[in-house]
Amino acid sequence: MNEPASAPAAPAAVFPAPRVAPRALHAFGGVWRLTVRRFFSMRHWGVIAGLLALLTLVALGSSSRGAVGTERYAAWAASFYACLLVPVLAFVSAAGALRDDFKADAVDYVFTRPVPRWQHVLFRYVAHMLCAQLEFLLALGVVAGVGLYREVPGLAGIVGTLLLGQVLAVAVFSAFGFLCAAITARFVIVGLVYGSTIEAGLGNVPTQLGWLSLVRHLRALLAKLLESDGASARGIVGAMSENLSPPAAVAWLLGGTVVLLAAAAAIFAAREFSGGGAREA
Repeated sequence: MNEPASAPAAPAAVFPAPRVAPRALHAFGGVWRLTVRRFFSMRHWGVIAGLLALLTLVALGSSSRGAVGTERYAAWAASFYACLLVPVLAFVSAAGALRDDFKADAVDYVFTRPVPRWQHVLFRYVAHMLCAQLEFLLALGVVAGVGLYREVPGLAGIVGTLLLGQVLAVAVFSAFGFLCAAITARFVIVGLVYGSTIEAGLGNVPTQLGWLSLVRHLRALLAKLLESDGASARGIVGAMSENLSPPAAVAWLLGGTVVLLAAAAAIFAAREFSGGGAREA
């Protein structure tokens, strides 16, 4: 006797794969931990201690007591410290931080998280900025301490102006470092080309392209620092910066920061990465 054919089994229910919704706060926390770990390593702080000691020696050698010493201190603080040393160190530090994310082990860790790349760049920048500003505050403390030791009159106003200029310089040159690092591993070469052609070249020439100079706007902001020095102030600030008011300089620097960071995020998002021990070409 034939048995009735069994009914076909019902198809198994298909459930969509669980989707992990990105949470910006958690993503920033992860980037923050990675950044803090890099900044607060013993090796890193050993380098910082050496640089601060060297800065102390240079500051002491560039200043002295009396009217002449005050003028030398103001000139050194504006032209060398704020307009050269801070931009260079901020650029190198920021570019190196972003290049760490191009390493194979970092690619395997970072880009398996459900976070858009542009958002990762933004979080990386904010975390780096918070740590970098703390380090540069220590450097400014050294500069202020030397001024106090040399009995520089009006030191509080000078340091306040330097602080504002320093914060903006770290912000804009860190964004520029991110952009160069997103473009190439040879970001130092790009920085040298920019410095020689734009900052040292077009920035000191009366042309429209001179407005591309970031240091030029920084000098305009620091003009108040040298108001009491007369002709020497005009020489340090530069004739090209005299017609730019401090509010306009701040606007230029903040706008440049946004544009540079947006460009870095766009390039970073378009890059192709290889993990698992692969090497970037």
